[in-house]
Amino acid sequence: MLLNLFLWACDGEIKDTSKPVEEIIESPIHWAEDDCSYNGGDHICDLTLTTTDGEVDNLYSYYGEVIVLDISAMWCEPCQMAAWHSNSIKVTTGGTKWITVLIEDLQGNNPDIDDGIEWGNYFGIEYNEIWLGSRDGNIDEEGLTGVPLGGWPYFLIIDKDLRIRTVQQGWNKDEIIAQIESLKTE
Repeated sequence: MLLNLFLWACDGEIKDTSKPVEEIIESPIHWAEDDCSYNGGDHICDLTLTTTDGEVDNLYSYYGEVIVLDISAMWCEPCQMAAWHSNSIKVTTGGTKWITVLIEDLQGNNPDIDDGIEWGNYFGIEYNEIWLGSRDGNIDEEGLTGVPLGGWPYFLIIDKDLRIRTVQQGWNKDEIIAQIESLKTE
C-alpha cells in the first residue's frame, strides 16, 4: 500500500513522497555516532540498559523529548530525595522523561532487578523508568564511554535533540525544574 505523506526532515525541509512509510522514515539522529559523549554541550551517546521490568531500553528512543538522566546510588540520601520528587517534577513540567540509572545498590555493588524493584516500590517509580547500570560500565572520568560522575546524584538534562544541556552534581529541585522548563519552551 502506498501513502502520500508530507514529512518533516531533520533539517526542517518538507518532503513529498509516494513511497511506503517504512522507506521514508529516517533516523532522527543526524550526527555521527563518534561525535557523541557524556559531557555537557555534546550529543549524548546512546545508552542502552536493562530496566527493572526486565526489558532493555535506550536513550535514542526518546528523541524529541526533554530527558532527565538521574545517575544515583541506592545508599545515597540526596539520591533518595531526588527519587521522592521525580514523579512530582514529571507532573509539574508536563511529562518530562525521567530516567534513573542506578549505579550501586545499598552495599555499593552493581544493582540487580530486585534492587530496582525495591527502589521503584519505595519511591513509587515505574519499573521501566529505573535502568540498571554499573560503576564499571557507565562511569568514565573523561565522559567518552560513560558519565563523568563527580558526585551523587549526578544529573544530565538532555534537550529534544539529545544534546546534554545541563550537568548538575547534587540535588537541587528548583534548579532542575528551571532547566527543564527552559528546554521545554525551545
